[in-house]
Amino acid sequence: MKTWLAIALAFFAGLSGMAVAANMNGVLAYLSYHLILPPPPTYSTVAAYINLGNLTPGMSGTAEATTYLYVNSSGYFKVELHHEDLGHVFSNFTVVVIIGNQAITLNLHRDEYVVYLGPGNYTTSITVYYTVKLNPKGPPNVVNKPLITIKPVGEHEGNYTASNSQGNDEDYGSES
Repeated sequence: MKTWLAIALAFFAGLSGMAVAANMNGVLAYLSYHLILPPPPTYSTVAAYINLGNLTPGMSGTAEATTYLYVNSSGYFKVELHHEDLGHVFSNFTVVVIIGNQAITLNLHRDEYVVYLGPGNYTTSITVYYTVKLNPKGPPNVVNKPLITIKPVGEHEGNYTASNSQGNDEDYGSES
């Protein structure tokens, strides 16, 4: 019986030692921080309305409009051409947007561009060059369909890093 009692005491002593050893490790350091990101650039626009009028197959033309952009804080902005259904109607649809001293060319194959803008008031000119297909298909009437939008990069997209590559449809920056 003494042997059995000695084994039981040794077992309980071992468990107690393991419990003490498990509680002996400690945290050497804790980390805390609060990341403060700059707010996204703020801006407002006065939209232009572009009316191409009555179109006939094979017809070519240009249309011009002026719009205004007010930028309160500097940042990168994505200018995007919404060309859904335009490829069914036009064989060529090219838009040149001039913001400040930067010319941006958008078309059915290159529909977005990222540009850096500082604070200021920008008079923006938009020129549309188009050629109607010989057999156009699409809605016969379009009224006030959004054509070009602008928004700060980072809004639903993450941050922008400038690219210096050239000759690629994914290039960003100024075009001349």
